Amino acid sequence: MKAPYAFGLGARRGVAAQDIVELVRRVARTHEVDLREAKLCALESKAEEAGLHEAARELGLELVFLPLAALRARKAPAATHSPRVQALFGVGSVAEAAALVGAGPISRLVAPRVTTPVAACALAKRGEEGNP
Repeated sequence: MKAPYAFGLGARRGVAAQDIVELVRRVARTHEVDLREAKLCALESKAEEAGLHEAARELGLELVFLPLAALRARKAPAATHSPRVQALFGVGSVAEAAALVGAGPISRLVAPRVTTPVAACALAKRGEEGNP
């Protein structure tokens, strides 16, 4: 079965794995999500970030990298908006768009982005046919 939840991540270059692990665990606890039912999603330009790969291993989660075009296609449902991120990527929140794309075409945002000085994390849930 596909993971029903997707954590969308945004991170600064060189982010430490522990920063991601702590942030994902905090969002999971707040929204009572079992990490075994989730995956991590990030922008494909972050595919070389060792901290993301290390965090995924520590959390035991699949890590999926998504194309920017896919994030831009799901930007409308984002709950928050950063003018800086909008200027850089064409979406108001990379974390929220990544969560929505990662959870599937009829997903819904469960948690808007939570930010730290080095990362952002949002949570989306896969929608069921006829019941988004």
